Amino acid sequence: MGKLGRFVLSMGKVGCIGFGGGSALIPVIEDEIITGQKLDTKEHYDKDVVVASITPGALPVELAASLGKRNFGIPGMFLGALLMAFPGAFVTVLLLTVLSNVQSGLLSGIEIASIGVSAFIMFLLTHYISSVMKTCREESNARMYKAIFVMVTVFVLSCGKNIYKLFGFSGTPVFSVSTFHILIAAFFCILYTQSRYTPKNLTLAIVLTVIYLLSYGKAQIVHNIYVTRVTEGMMLVLAVWGVVRSFRKCKNKKPVDTRAIFKDVAIWLTVLLLCSLPILLYCFRDGVQYLGNGVISAVMSFGGGDAYLTVADGLFVEGGMVTESQFYGQIVTLVNILPGSILCKTLAGVGYYTGFNLTGSTGLGIAFAVAGFACSIAVSCGFFAIIYYLYDSLTTLGVFQLISRWIRPIISGLLVTIMLSLCNQNIVAGENVGISTPAVLIVTGVLYGINIFLAKKTKCSHLVLLLIDVAVPILVYYLGI
Repeated sequence: MGKLGRFVLSMGKVGCIGFGGGSALIPVIEDEIITGQKLDTKEHYDKDVVVASITPGALPVELAASLGKRNFGIPGMFLGALLMAFPGAFVTVLLLTVLSNVQSGLLSGIEIASIGVSAFIMFLLTHYISSVMKTCREESNARMYKAIFVMVTVFVLSCGKNIYKLFGFSGTPVFSVSTFHILIAAFFCILYTQSRYTPKNLTLAIVLTVIYLLSYGKAQIVHNIYVTRVTEGMMLVLAVWGVVRSFRKCKNKKPVDTRAIFKDVAIWLTVLLLCSLPILLYCFRDGVQYLGNGVISAVMSFGGGDAYLTVADGLFVEGGMVTESQFYGQIVTLVNILPGSILCKTLAGVGYYTGFNLTGSTGLGIAFAVAGFACSIAVSCGFFAIIYYLYDSLTTLGVFQLISRWIRPIISGLLVTIMLSLCNQNIVAGENVGISTPAVLIVTGVLYGINIFLAKKTKCSHLVLLLIDVAVPILVYYLGI
C-alpha cells in the first residue's frame, strides 16, 4: 500500500475513534502521521495545530486536510478531510433516520438516556469553562476578573428565555439575545475599541451595542427598523475602520500567496455547490436559507466543538428549522456519544431534520444532511486555507490577537446558558415518559456531581463517565427506583 493509502486509512481510523473533542485528537493524529508514518515534520504539524486552533471550524478535519494537501496535493487534502469527518456524521444521520421513523417505544428509551447524556454534556461544558478561567488566572488576576465579567455579561444577555422556562415565569425577557447577535456585538466591540477604552470609544461602543441588543432581544424594546439599520451600518463602518487601523500599524508584513488561497477556497466552494445541488433544485429557498445559516454557524464556531452548540441553537432552533426536542433530545445526544467533529455531525443532523420537517421525506432529509456535511468541511477547510497562508502576517495583527484572546470567555458565558437549556430539555424528556420535574432535576444534579467527582478523584475516562450517565437514568426508570 502506498503512502497516500496509509494516510487515508489513518485518517479514517482516527475519525472512527475520535472521542473527546478536536483538541483530544491532536496527539492521536501526531502519533499516527508524524511519529508512526514519519510523513511530515513536527514543525509543520505544530503550525497546523496553531492555525487550526485559531480558526473557526472542525479542528481535526482542518489538520487532516492540511497534512493531506502538503504531502499529497489536492487528492490528499480532500480525502484526508472526508475520511476524518465521515464516520461520525454518517452514523449520526443513520441513527436519526431510524429515530424519525420508529415507534414511540424506542424514542422513550432515547429520551430517558438523554437525561444522563445531558448531565455528561453539562460536565464537559463545566470543564471547558473551568479550563478557560484557569488559563486566565495563570496570566493574572486582573485578566481572570475581566474574563469573569465578560462571561457573566454574556450569560445575562442570553439566558432570559431559559430562566423564564426553568422557573415557569410568564412574559417576555428583556434581552434573551441569540448567540449570533451576541457574537456580532462582541466582535464589533473588539474590532472597534481594540482594548483602547477612551471616553469616545466607550461611549460609541456602549450606545451602539445597547441599541443593537435591545433591537434583537426577545422583548424588542427598540423596534424601529430605521434605527436598527442605522445602528448596524455605524457598527459595520467602525468595525472595518478598526481593522484598517490595525493593518496600518502591523509591521513585518510578508507576501501572501493569494493564488494558492483562491485555488483552495475555489475547490471547497465547488465541493459545497455539487453536494448542495439536489436541495437547491428541489427547494431553492429553503436550501439557500439552510446553507446560509450553515455557513454562518461554521464561521461562528470559535471556542471548540461544544461551543458550536450555542451557535447552532441560535440559528437553527430559534430560527425554526428544527425543534428544541429534535435538537437537544436527539441531535445533541447523538453527536456527544459518537466519535468525530461536533460541527460536522451537528450540521449533518440538523440538515436531516430540516429536510425531514419540510415534507416528512427521509430522502430529502438525507439530501439536506449531505449538504450540511459538505458545508461543515468546506467552510472549515476554506477558512483554514485563508488563515494558513496569512498566518505569518496575522500573528502580528493586534485585532486578530484580541479576538483570539477574548473569544473563549465569551463562549463560556454562552455555555452556561446552554446548561440551562439542557436542564429544560431534561424536564421535557421527563414529562414525555412520566418522570416528575423534581426527580429529573435531582437525577441530573446527582449525575453531574458524580462526573465532576470521578473525573477529579479517579481520572475516569469520558467513555466510562458517559456509560454511567446513560445507565443510571435507565435503571432508575425501568426498575422504578
